[in-house]
Amino acid sequence: MTDSLALLDQALTLGESELSALADGDVDSADSSAQQRSRLIAMAWEKRGSVQEDELREKLLQLQSLQGRLTSEARRLHQSLREELQRSRKESVRLSGYKRAVSVRPLHSHYISKHG
Repeated sequence: MTDSLALLDQALTLGESELSALADGDVDSADSSAQQRSRLIAMAWEKRGSVQEDELREKLLQLQSLQGRLTSEARRLHQSLREELQRSRKESVRLSGYKRAVSVRPLHSHYISKHG
């Protein structure tokens, strides 16, 4: 009975660390935590046989709430990355405009005949 609930508690703790990793922008750590959390939940689900339904429901509702917070944090991170990429593209276009303005162009061309 307690094995399943203990695994769900570990999954909740791991989810909180995943949330803080996402808030810090550490996507690799968050991904690792998400995979571990998924395994823990699967193991807990397999061992749920003798667990009281009310206790299991409470833990699953906590996990659902945590998943909602993780999703909103991931969306916030995604939006900030999108904005950063857009700023980078605009900066690249701006700098390429300077490159065209500063480039040295020859005063004469080999393709134009000066002898008429």
